[in-house]
Order: sequence, then structure tokens, then C-alpha cells
Amino acid sequence: MKKERWCLVIVTAQAATRVRQVYVSGVVLIALVIVSCVGLAGMGRLLWCTGSYAYAKFGVYEAHRDNRGLLMKVKFLNKFIAKENAKVNALVAFEDKIRLQYGMNLISKDIRRAGVGGRPTTEELLLSKMLDPPLLRAEAVRESLEVLLRKSKLQDSTLSRVSEYVCRVHKKWSQRPSIWPTEGRITSPFGYRFHPIAGHMLFHDGIDIANKIWTPIYATADGIVKFVGLQDYFGRMVSINHPKCECKTVYAHLHQTAVAAGEVVKRGDLIGYMGNSGRSTGSHLHYEVRVGDRPVNPLSFILPTDAIVD
Repeated sequence: MKKERWCLVIVTAQAATRVRQVYVSGVVLIALVIVSCVGLAGMGRLLWCTGSYAYAKFGVYEAHRDNRGLLMKVKFLNKFIAKENAKVNALVAFEDKIRLQYGMNLISKDIRRAGVGGRPTTEELLLSKMLDPPLLRAEAVRESLEVLLRKSKLQDSTLSRVSEYVCRVHKKWSQRPSIWPTEGRITSPFGYRFHPIAGHMLFHDGIDIANKIWTPIYATADGIVKFVGLQDYFGRMVSINHPKCECKTVYAHLHQTAVAAGEVVKRGDLIGYMGNSGRSTGSHLHYEVRVGDRPVNPLSFILPTDAIVD
């Protein structure tokens, strides 16, 4: 039996009418097919590798771009943190100054730092070695922001307490009798004196300031008018309570009053006019300061005219 052979027909472009035939055996044909398949597979592998390399290259480019963006954000956040830290430090300096002025204790520097401490754990050390430098910087920024937040919360808390304390002090000072109640000259000081009417030594609970009738009389501190009316010895008088200072002031021998009981007055408000009512030898103001029910020297409360009391 004659062995089968495969025939390849080749037509050339130069001689379209001329046909060549090449006979190949089946083994050669199979070998050609195998070689072609291997070549196609290699070509596909090459194309796949080229695509993977291009994709990886693109991924690296994207990662570099993300890293640059992250570094820019880190740089911006570092500037922001530095700026806000400067503001917090300015507030700390201001608060320390206020605390010194009002006799308050200063906050220690250890508390002001508001940081965290302790040795890093094994997981934290391992993580720090695995992270890229940009990520490490980002982690450092995160920790700085946390510290800044803690400092801000602490500063808000301490400033609130200072504000409350200062408000209490100012309310107390606003009700402290600290100015002259009127103009004139002191004719009788606080303490024992020879009484011009009784004719012997008596304790004088206040000071007498003499001037002409209708000289204005002013409240020496914020308070509430407790009494307005006539008394045997004091004549026409006004009494003002100053509860924050736990004291009261008395203005006696008035010619006319300008306030009513229960009225709220401020330091410097007009409350009446100097006169000669009650047991008096001439136009003057009898002025008292009482802490509780105990009379004290009014001159120990009056501040110099250049002192700021409000």
C-alpha cells in the first residue's frame, strides 16, 4: 500500500500561472504544527508579561504620585499644627499672666504638654519598620494632631476656670466700697472722739465729710438699696447692701435722697444730696462701712483716685 503524503501548494506572485507543489510527510507536518503552537504560546506569554510590566509600571507611577500628594498634605498639616501650637502657646502665656495677676496657681509644664508616654509595643515597632517613610510621616502628623487636640481641650478647660474665677473676683470688687462718696473735707475720723453734742468721748462708727448743702452723694459700690428714710440720730439716710462683699454702706444726714428701697445701684450712681438732718451741727455726710454688723474704717476701703476698680 502506498504511503500517504501531505502536499503543500505554493503560488508565487511573480508567476501566477506557475504552481509549485511540495510534499511533506505527516511527521514533519505535525512537528510544524507543534512548533507553531509553541510559538503562539510564547508570543502570548510575551504579550502577557509585557502587559503585566506596563500595568506594574503604571501602578508604581500612581503610587509615586499618591506619595507626593501625601507628602504635600503632611507638609501642609505640619505647618497648620505649628501655627495652631503657636496660638495655644500664646493663650497659655496670657492665662499665666492672668493667673499671676489674680493670685491663682500656675498650671505645671508637665500637665501643659498633654502628651503620651510609655515604651512602644512589639507590634508598634514592627509596624514602624514595615511602613514607608511617607506613611511614617503621616503617622507622626496624626500623633501631633492628637496632642494638639488634647492641648486645646486642656486650654479650654483651664481658661474656663480662670474666666469663672475672674468673674467672681470682679463681681466682688464691683461691690467693694472703693471710692469717695462725696467731695469735702474730713471733719471727724473713724474711732474714739469728743462728741460735740454729747460732750464726752464716744466711738465714731464712720467718717464725717463736710461741704455745703446739695453737694451730691454717690454710691461707693454696686449694691441694692436696703433702706431709705428717717432715723432719730442719722436723720435722712440711705443704707446699701453689698452681698458679694458681705458688707453694707450707710449715708446719713442727707438733705434729700435720690433712690428708693430695693433699687439696684452701680458704683458712682447718685443716691442723694448732703444736708444737716438729724443730730448734726452743720452740713456734712456721715459715711459708714460695716462688714457684717461690725463697723470698719471707711478709709481702709477707699482706693487712690488713679486706681482702676472696674
